[in-house]
Amino acid sequence: MQRIAALFFLALSLLGANAAHAFEAHPLEGQVVRIEVRDADWEGASPADIKLLLEAVATEMLTHFPGRRLDPIIVSRSHEGPVVLFVKGPQNASQVRLAASGERWAEYIYEFSHELFHILANYQYRAAARNSQYQWFEEMLCETASLAMLKRFAARWEEAPPHPRWASYGGTLNRFTQRALNEPHRQLPPGVSFTQWFRENGPALRTNPYLRGKNELVASYFLPLLERNADWRAFAYLNQPAVQQPVGFNDYLLSWQHRTPAPQRTMVANAMRIFNPDPVGVRTRLLAAAERFAPAPLAAAPQAPGPAGPSAPRVKEDDPAN
Repeated sequence: MQRIAALFFLALSLLGANAAHAFEAHPLEGQVVRIEVRDADWEGASPADIKLLLEAVATEMLTHFPGRRLDPIIVSRSHEGPVVLFVKGPQNASQVRLAASGERWAEYIYEFSHELFHILANYQYRAAARNSQYQWFEEMLCETASLAMLKRFAARWEEAPPHPRWASYGGTLNRFTQRALNEPHRQLPPGVSFTQWFRENGPALRTNPYLRGKNELVASYFLPLLERNADWRAFAYLNQPAVQQPVGFNDYLLSWQHRTPAPQRTMVANAMRIFNPDPVGVRTRLLAAAERFAPAPLAAAPQAPGPAGPSAPRVKEDDPAN
C-alpha cells in the first residue's frame, strides 16, 4: 500500500510538472480587464453605471487569479437568459449577455460573476473538446463563484459601494444574498449525507449539466472551500485544449490535478476530498495516466457557434420600489 501511495504522488509530481510547462504559454501577466457595455434598453440603468459595477466584480474576482490577463469583455442585453458566447468579438473579446435589468444590482453581480468564471475556467477548451459530461462541474463552480461574490459585496457594500450614491442599496443586496443562500433546494435532505446525495444525483448531472436545483445544492456545499482558499488559479486548468475520451469522474478530477501546477493543487485536492473519489483502481489509473493525461501543446481553441449554455439564475431580485 505504501508503494502504491509513493507511486501515486510521484506520478502526480511528474505529470504536474509537464502540465505546468505546457500551460506556460497562456497569458498570465497582470492586466486590468476592459469591459464594454453596449447601449440597449437596460430598463432605466445606464451602461456607464453597469460598466462601473461589472468592473468592480471583475476586479474582485481577479484578486483570486493573481497575474491573470483577460481579453476585453463585451456585455450586451439578453431577453432570454445570461450566457457567454463561444464566438468571440473584436480583439478576441468575450461576449457576455446579461438578463439583469434596471437598477437590480444584485442580479448583475450574480449573473456576471457566473459568466466571468466560465471565462476564467477557459470554457472554450471544453467546447472544442466537445465533451460535456462533466460540464455540470464547471456550471456548479460558476454558481459557487456567484454566491461568493454576492457574499463579498453584501458584506461591505454599505461601507464601500462601487459608487457612493448606491450606499442605500446595501440592505437590498443583503436580502437578495440571504435568500439565495437559504433556498430550500440548496440544502441536503434531513439525514442524507452529501456522499449519499451525490451517489444518487451524480448520474443525472452528467446527463444534463443545467439541472440548476442540483447544481445549486452542490454549490452551497462547495462554497466554504472557495471562501477558505484565496487562490483560485487551479480553475484555470479545469478545461484542456486536447480532445479527450470520456472518463470517469474520479479520472476527470485526477486529470485536472495533473494539469494544475503543484503550488496551486491545494484547491484541487480539497475538491477531490469533497467528492470522495473511489480509491479502487489507483494502480491501474497510474499505469495509464502518462498516456491518458499527457498535456497537449497549448493552442488557440477553435471557435464554436452558439452560447456556452443557458445560465439563467433561479434567484430574482425584488422590485427596487418594494
